[in-house]
Amino acid sequence: MSSVAVAPATPATAAATSRMDWLDALRGVAVLLVVYAHLSRFVFEGVRAVSGDWLNAGPAGVMLFFLVSGYIIPASLERHGDLRAFWISRLFRLVPLYLVVAVAVVVLGVTGRVSLDPFVTAHPVTTGIAHASMLPFLLGVPLITPLFWTLTFEMVFYLLVTCLFTLRVRNGAPWMAGGFAVAGMVLAPLPARMLDASTATVVVVVLLIAGLTAVIGGRGAVRMAGGVLLGALALTLPVINEDPAHKWDGLLILAVMFTGTVIYRADRGITSWRPVVLVGGLVSVALLRNWFGELVSLDALTPKYVARSVITLLVFGGAFLIGMLTRHRKTPRFLVRLGVLSYSVYLVHWVLLELAAPLFGHGIPDVLSATAYGILVVGVCSLTQRYIEVPGQRLGVRLRAAFREGAPARSDPRR
Repeated sequence: MSSVAVAPATPATAAATSRMDWLDALRGVAVLLVVYAHLSRFVFEGVRAVSGDWLNAGPAGVMLFFLVSGYIIPASLERHGDLRAFWISRLFRLVPLYLVVAVAVVVLGVTGRVSLDPFVTAHPVTTGIAHASMLPFLLGVPLITPLFWTLTFEMVFYLLVTCLFTLRVRNGAPWMAGGFAVAGMVLAPLPARMLDASTATVVVVVLLIAGLTAVIGGRGAVRMAGGVLLGALALTLPVINEDPAHKWDGLLILAVMFTGTVIYRADRGITSWRPVVLVGGLVSVALLRNWFGELVSLDALTPKYVARSVITLLVFGGAFLIGMLTRHRKTPRFLVRLGVLSYSVYLVHWVLLELAAPLFGHGIPDVLSATAYGILVVGVCSLTQRYIEVPGQRLGVRLRAAFREGAPARSDPRR
């Protein structure tokens, strides 16, 4: 997720922002891939017919997002050493726009402007609670908007990182990445969902609240118990209640995120680069093995689709590598800006696409339609980023400051 300054830049903060430009640029590349995957269902269909045979643009984009998150998120927690500050930061970074988009889609869906799963209106309480947990994708609750699925995996990753932090496991990322890679291969395809949506939602939310309360407000054994509870929750849900769409790669997504953490620690000199090579190789093999397995299950293991799997892996992995190798050079500003807007673009573009879909075609050239849509997305997302995301982050900063002034932070397990 993009970092946005909430105070005037000093030379130090400007330098820090510059050092983050390459990561924002990678987010920009990731969101371009995702938007292309969705937009090309309506325009440039001929291009999609060719490119779709050789590149899974959507999965490449979200995997790049996950790799970047894995690089950044644990580093942020380790740097501040405060779980309370970490969770305040994450919640006020993600939730404001998440809620606005959810409410907007429900309103538009009820009025027939966009698609909305009937479960949402038939079971509003279960839907609301599940989405408030940010885990609906692993609870069997239909998503208000399809794009929310990635946030469920982000949330699972936060829970796992929190567990490791409370247990004082500082170099567990290689084992986590490797473990998820091996488990992903051994268990794939994951079993059909085992839990009833309504029951799972209530139980999981109660456990989630209990675990977060313990790690944020507790001490000693209570904090560790809370961390173990959150870790157990995060490990169990993807195995027993994975969405069928990700029965082949659900666990591998988490392996990719922890691979990002392994890269960060080597990049900062905390470890050698040997774990990166070993873990990166293992996770790559696991991804290809499972993607090929999925093709076999679909009776589609052809040379063309095998090549597509390899190219998809090379695109998101290669993009990250190129970003790292060129980060000391001038980063394209349009990619940096798009990266800053990437969270808004990711969540909002699908809604705008559904609203604009009836306008595509009708003899309008695809180039004009795509350009107009792109301008609309950037314009709307510039507003949502400025008036929803940034105020939310500012409020989070104030809340963290208030806690620091009111009492010593007690979330560091060393205290």
